[in-house]
Amino acid sequence: MVYCAMMNEVFEPVEVIVHFDHSKINIVKFRRKNITYKISSFLQKWKLKDGDSIVTHFIVECKEQRLICELSYHHNDCKWELVQYDHLE
Repeated sequence: MVYCAMMNEVFEPVEVIVHFDHSKINIVKFRRKNITYKISSFLQKWKLKDGDSIVTHFIVECKEQRLICELSYHHNDCKWELVQYDHLE
């Protein structure tokens, strides 16, 4: 299990390009404030129940921008959110 204490909590909606392979979600890239971030690796994934909805969280790495990010996908309304991020050293 990977634990990441990230410094920047933002909880912002983001645009995400994904590939759905049956029930598996593969994030390709996301866009925040007109900057596109390419996902280079997946570090962790978990699901949480939020009332009647399910929210899947992903910890991903964007090597080109030297970032690690937590993204969440809200299954009921198909909305994506950048929860938090931090710069890689």
